[in-house]
Amino acid sequence: MAFWSPQSDSSNANEFGLVASPQACVGPAGCEFIMGGVAQAAAIEAAEIVANKPLLWSTIQFVNTGLLNQSVDIEVEVLGGGRSICQVLVTLTADGTVLQTMSAALGGRRGKERQFVSMPAVGAPENCSIKTDLDHHNDQDLIAQFERRIAIEAPDEGLGAMWIRARDALPISAGLLAITSDFMLGLHPESFRGTSLDNTFRVFSTRPTEWILCVTQMSGFRDGAAMGVTHQFTQDGQLLSVSSQTGLLPRSENRR
Repeated sequence: MAFWSPQSDSSNANEFGLVASPQACVGPAGCEFIMGGVAQAAAIEAAEIVANKPLLWSTIQFVNTGLLNQSVDIEVEVLGGGRSICQVLVTLTADGTVLQTMSAALGGRRGKERQFVSMPAVGAPENCSIKTDLDHHNDQDLIAQFERRIAIEAPDEGLGAMWIRARDALPISAGLLAITSDFMLGLHPESFRGTSLDNTFRVFSTRPTEWILCVTQMSGFRDGAAMGVTHQFTQDGQLLSVSSQTGLLPRSENRR
């Protein structure tokens, strides 16, 4: 079971719980909080269980943050759908406070698969430099669960790419891809340490791959906010997911 997997409530099939473990959290000592991508991953997994279908699309709004060791309640409401698609609303709360809300569609129809976007030419993971955060000293938090390597650094173009893999060799899933997509703000020096406001996340495939390539193209910075799009690929260039995010720039960047 992954560290973001919610526990089902035996009395209600649409309700789940998650305790914020150290592996689910980021932030300085004494101020650890659940990473937004982890909250989205837990909501996605709960939605997939209720709908009994794989995630197609979801969008989450990060309203508040859950804290280390806090118990989070997850409720999935089925709004509608048919044989092919199930539409749901997922609400995450802690101590009566709404943390996140997520809308999602699950399922799909059989049809031809065509990929139009291509993975950029980058070095193999073993040939790329290790990405480290100089002020990161926690060997149990979410950052420590992943190995990251820098593939592209072009901040003047708003472009960044990073190879990432889970140290525990977790299988590729919608939940895992939601977490890795939430590293978007960290791929540009001006948005690093920013605050995610949302994440619209679409799953193209969950093909097996050891390393995931996260390619982020920032669209721009405006009114203290960053906007960008991330494509994730397998090592051989097959598309895994597409996501777009809005995030607040760090206060030091807002003052520039």
